[in-house]
Order: sequence, then C-alpha cells, then structure tokens
Amino acid sequence: MNSERRMLWCALVALAIGATMLHFRIHPPDKGATYLWANLFAAADLLAVSALFLSHRTAVWGLLLNSFIAFIGMILMADFSLVATLTGKLKFTPSADFFGWLLKTTFPDIAIAFADFLIGLTLYRVIIADRPERG
Repeated sequence: MNSERRMLWCALVALAIGATMLHFRIHPPDKGATYLWANLFAAADLLAVSALFLSHRTAVWGLLLNSFIAFIGMILMADFSLVATLTGKLKFTPSADFFGWLLKTTFPDIAIAFADFLIGLTLYRVIIADRPERG
C-alpha cells in the first residue's frame, strides 16, 4: 500500500470512527429503532467500508457503500434541519441570523459527510491507479 493510499484510508477510518462515536452520543441505540439506524449506518461505514477499501478487487464496492451511506446521511440530516426550522424547534431563523442558524443546523455534519464521500472517491481513484495491469 503506497503512502497516499495509506493516508487516505486512515483519514476515511478516522472520519468513520468520529461518526460512529458522534452518532452513538447523539442517537443512543436504546432509545428506539429510529436511533438505531443512525448507529448501524455509522458502524457499517466504519467496519464494512474500511474493509472493502483494503483490496483492489473490492474497492468499487467500498466506493458504492461509502457513497450510499454519505448521501443518505446528508439527505436525512438536511431533512431534519429543514423540519426543525419550519416547525420552530430551532431558536434561530435564517432570515434573522443566517450564520447562527447555519451553525445550529446539521450543516457542519453534512459538510463532514461530504468530505467523507470525497475522501472515499479519491481513495478509489488512487487504488485504481495502483492496480496492476492484467495481462
């Protein structure tokens, strides 16, 4: 494994560890099935995606699973923020204090999920570039 590939893989694992710990804190699994799903997706990201990116043969499956988890997370977090804003659960409104509202939404978490997606995509490209030619 070359140094760029190793660094990208470690970055992907570090993001997955952080996401798993964050989801476990925010969504305790003993609170019900809705909270359990967030933890299952984070654990799948940590265990399955990390393992799939270790091999040339399974890297495409790692990319697909990582992309699916990242995009489903971004969609669900954006939905949560929109609903919280529209129902008044957030004390800030975008019209009164845009940056305060942005910080209270899940936008920072969405940015982290997007970074996870980009690192996974870059790692896949590095893995494919390192693949030995068939011959």
